[in-house]
Amino acid sequence: MRIWLIILLFWPLVAPGDTGGAKPGAEAAQQEPPDDPSLGWVDSGVVYATDQVQALTVWMDDFFGDPTYDLEQPDSLLRIDWENSWDEQRSYKARVRLRGKLQLPKISKRLNLVFSGEDGDKLGADDRNEKTDVVGLQYSLGELDRSRIDLTLDAGTWDLRPGVRYRNQGPLSQHAGYRYTQQVEYKNSDGFYTTAELNLDRVLNEDSLLRWSNEVIYGEETDGVEWRTRLSLDQRQRPAHKKHQFVIGYFASIQGETDPRYVQNYRIGVTLRRQVYRPYFFVELEPSYNLRRDSVDQNRSNAWNFIARFELVLQPELMRQLKKTLKNAAP
Repeated sequence: MRIWLIILLFWPLVAPGDTGGAKPGAEAAQQEPPDDPSLGWVDSGVVYATDQVQALTVWMDDFFGDPTYDLEQPDSLLRIDWENSWDEQRSYKARVRLRGKLQLPKISKRLNLVFSGEDGDKLGADDRNEKTDVVGLQYSLGELDRSRIDLTLDAGTWDLRPGVRYRNQGPLSQHAGYRYTQQVEYKNSDGFYTTAELNLDRVLNEDSLLRWSNEVIYGEETDGVEWRTRLSLDQRQRPAHKKHQFVIGYFASIQGETDPRYVQNYRIGVTLRRQVYRPYFFVELEPSYNLRRDSVDQNRSNAWNFIARFELVLQPELMRQLKKTLKNAAP
């Protein structure tokens, strides 16, 4: 309830006529590069998205709602997720999450109000932290070439979390690219901690993307170094210009820590994500098989997990398209 009240309070500060930013779905990969050589800090944020080498990578990040991608768009964007999880060992869980950001141009074009039900660029639904109602501010210090620096201030249930975030991304070759993110934060309860994330992407063809994702967390209260690694293959099933896009992703991930040193979980699964009815509504199904070890003293056990997720995307450009469609359909 607190998040919805904050949205209502800050919504008048969001520019209603904002037209910037990458469009969800296939349109994100089809934007033309800006012609103006004197790009501002906002415009430069979409240059990477217009690179033909990285077009499929950007399309996949947009389609799956990658947190890092969403937070760097020069446009307000909110995702409302209703997630249902069935697990052999952990029973049934359901939750509603709000992710994304609202621009506050009437205060500053560099300032965004950020909503997050998870921390960082997570490597899969089963690996996501179950923290909700995280609201924060993000202030961009600027962007130069491949790098970007943001100041962050998150508000949890009982504490404030000031921090700084650095991102560097770009192409490695004609068919490969990378994204590296480093964030340092301070929590009242946990002290200082840092999160490093590295994605290596390889475009196999115009519809297939191979990604190797890695995350390392280290802080005053972590169990040594907490790490995750994930290999995924995402395949677009319909041409980019078609409606009702459908993607099948295959993945395998490993999660562990170093104090004590052991692997907590081996996980393999499939993700099926599809646009239904309208371009702003998504349905996602994710069955997976896990080999878990809850502590170093316990034996490893296996468990099936199934997740059904329903997602609504709220973005000014999509709302304008909806109004135009309704107007044309009116008698």
